Amino acid sequence: MEKAIDYHQILIDEIQGLPEEAFPNLLQIVRLFKESILIQSRKAVQELRTEFLQWDRLSDEALLEFKKGL
Repeated sequence: MEKAIDYHQILIDEIQGLPEEAFPNLLQIVRLFKESILIQSRKAVQELRTEFLQWDRLSDEALLEFKKGL
């Protein structure tokens, strides 16, 4: 069985030795990282929406062609 990794604790362990003056930069890095992930998620959702719209359009066209053949 795999052991669960406690990423929160690992992050805390990593930053414990940092000097206090490093924290503003670290906070900025974390915020930029978080923002980039949110942007990637929004982009992926938009790409899926576009793909679904294309499928809907193709499906509608196929249905119309089918009805013409009846």
